[in-house]
Amino acid sequence: MSASDSASAITEPSPQRLAAWITLSLCNGIGPVLLRRLLDALQTPENILAATAGQLAQVDGIGSSRAQAIARGREQINVNDILANCQQRHIRIICPDHTEWPPGLIRIPDPPTVLYIRGNILREDMLALGIVGARRCTLYGREQADKFAAALAGAGVTVVSGGARGIDTAAHSGALRAGGRTIVVQGCGLGHCYPQENADLYDRIVHEDRGAVISELSPDQPPLPENFPPRNRIITGMSLGILVVEANLRSGSLITARLAADDYAREVFALPGRVDSVASSGTHHLIKTGAAALVESVDDILRGLGQADLINPPADQIAVASASRGTERKRSSLRKEAHLYSQAAPTEIDTPPAELTAPQKRIVACFSGESLDVDELCASANLPPAVIMAELTFLEISGILRRQPDRRYILNPENRLNHR
Repeated sequence: MSASDSASAITEPSPQRLAAWITLSLCNGIGPVLLRRLLDALQTPENILAATAGQLAQVDGIGSSRAQAIARGREQINVNDILANCQQRHIRIICPDHTEWPPGLIRIPDPPTVLYIRGNILREDMLALGIVGARRCTLYGREQADKFAAALAGAGVTVVSGGARGIDTAAHSGALRAGGRTIVVQGCGLGHCYPQENADLYDRIVHEDRGAVISELSPDQPPLPENFPPRNRIITGMSLGILVVEANLRSGSLITARLAADDYAREVFALPGRVDSVASSGTHHLIKTGAAALVESVDDILRGLGQADLINPPADQIAVASASRGTERKRSSLRKEAHLYSQAAPTEIDTPPAELTAPQKRIVACFSGESLDVDELCASANLPPAVIMAELTFLEISGILRRQPDRRYILNPENRLNHR
């Protein structure tokens, strides 16, 4: 079974499987790409840990010296210490076998091995947008990040960002202000809070059940400069698209935008600033070169994500008070389904079928008895690949579609929605 197949299973991993994933995440010399090669060759995390140095050396990209280092390193890792540390700090650990594992991270080429979590990741968080930008932003940048995040959250979109000063913090705060959900992807272990002044913000997200604070790093990992760039792939992987609010030409946000467009097939949006503003020179470059779609309102983003049905009334005109009330009504019906992505969730839930969104209806309408793959669905439904892949995960979990061994999809004949 491949990593992707095991990640899509609607089961929770055994303690032994979770321990194996944690061990692999802490092994020096095993990064996300190399781990994927190991899984392709040896099938399971347990097999990787049980393999001899000679067997490891046969895997493409490892070789004898690295195989010896991996074999020595795995023996020095004490998973029980990690588990005890996390329990003391009220941190959970999930791996690709958990139902809570973000579906967007299944399909990227370099997914994290485990995620450390405070809070909860829910099924509704599949509809997410990443918001990135400069730490040293202008007042205009902060205001726009807050405004756009609030409007997106009011429309039911989860805001994902990195928790940094400036644009990131404004985006998380805007989502909370609108009564919506937001996910912080930290560039350090959850035993640290960076920046320190965001401690209250992170606690609100967790204690008010408004999202999660997550990291791929073990709790004691400090906020070192080299730990921050890798988290951008997680922000991008969990999102259907990326909005760059304000960035200069040297900003790391431009790297995130390139990653989103070129490597992950995500939609990229950019907000224009003043024509003479150095702070917006990077976003202007993205727009001029066609690397990002110019955004004037949240409606532009929702259309770009294939979520035009959420524009009623226009999302960027939703008042904060009404957005909060509307979001709570929408979220309360979903929470009655017992947190489908939480660890405590049952694996089978007998609830009435949820009303499909417009993109989901377009995808289902493409089927007329034959099986279809992702590329064929993109052409038939006229939706972006990232939207197709995220919605397929939901439709499969809901039992409306069934994935075949050849990774093509068919209508599930046992689902009563398909017989109406």
